[in-house]
Amino acid sequence: MYDLELDLQRLSDGVNMRDLGVGKCRRFGAGVALMALMALVVSSACGPRGDDGQPDGGGNLEASVEDAHIWWDGTVGSDAGDPCEPPDMLIVLDRTMSMHRMPDGDPAPQASHDLSKWVLAIVGIETVTAAYDLRLRFGLELFPRDPADGSCVTLTERIGGTTATNVNCEEGEVLVSPDVGTSGAVDNAMDPETTLLCRSTPIGAGLDTALVHLSGIQDAIRGQYVLLVTDGQDTCTDPDPVERVQALAAAGVSTFVVGFDASGTGVDPEMLNNMACAGMTAPNHAQVCVDQGGGVFVAVDPTGTNLFLSASDGVELANQLETVASAVGCIVE
Repeated sequence: MYDLELDLQRLSDGVNMRDLGVGKCRRFGAGVALMALMALVVSSACGPRGDDGQPDGGGNLEASVEDAHIWWDGTVGSDAGDPCEPPDMLIVLDRTMSMHRMPDGDPAPQASHDLSKWVLAIVGIETVTAAYDLRLRFGLELFPRDPADGSCVTLTERIGGTTATNVNCEEGEVLVSPDVGTSGAVDNAMDPETTLLCRSTPIGAGLDTALVHLSGIQDAIRGQYVLLVTDGQDTCTDPDPVERVQALAAAGVSTFVVGFDASGTGVDPEMLNNMACAGMTAPNHAQVCVDQGGGVFVAVDPTGTNLFLSASDGVELANQLETVASAVGCIVE
């Protein structure tokens, strides 16, 4: 059985996965073979490499997991190789009221909603899901959930000073279940002007929602990932976000953590560093993370260098989402 965590560990130790012949493939019928051919048409090049052919260094995610792709090295319909099974990728997006602000922390102008983190995040997510629609089984969750009782607010209302009144610390809601070809559904599920912003930042509860949903669709033939995008600190005491990421890891789900903030006060770097280690996606995992027992990881130094993916503007956010998608999505060699 394919073990991404083992691959990431080998990569952090400088092992070239191509030398090991690592890949995760399953045989399918003609329909998925056609999908693999379409993926070949739209596939992008690998991440940067040095002169020796090894991934570039620098402690970033791309250098650490660039070789942990799921490869298909045969031709469509042949017995030379099998099309890979696109893994589940549930995007868990923070929809809290602070998303009306620009990355630097100031409220976005009413005349320029496209400068808000809310619009930038939605555009970035829609872009990456469209580009990798056949290579990953994308799903979408927003947290906290919108109770649909008028208590959450629009972006225009929030910029104008209206505050949401929804119940604090509610769970998330899965709007699109992970599947191949869901970019259209993801696009339809979010409109920055009408999809509402809500009160409180229950990161732990949002991750709990992800765990429940992914457990219900888990299949041994494919991997599962959570891609968390948040601009703030958890404002709820229970459940603990790090413990929820550890629970996801115990269930076989790796978690990528993206902190979207340029103000210096929005996100909680210590918590996000621990989450990156718990989620098995921190670069140089063996060196910067410590096992508390039974495969439950936290950061050796949570106050040190960022182990999570950080984005200070829309371009950086789009690049980080692209980095994750290209690291684990199906491509061809």
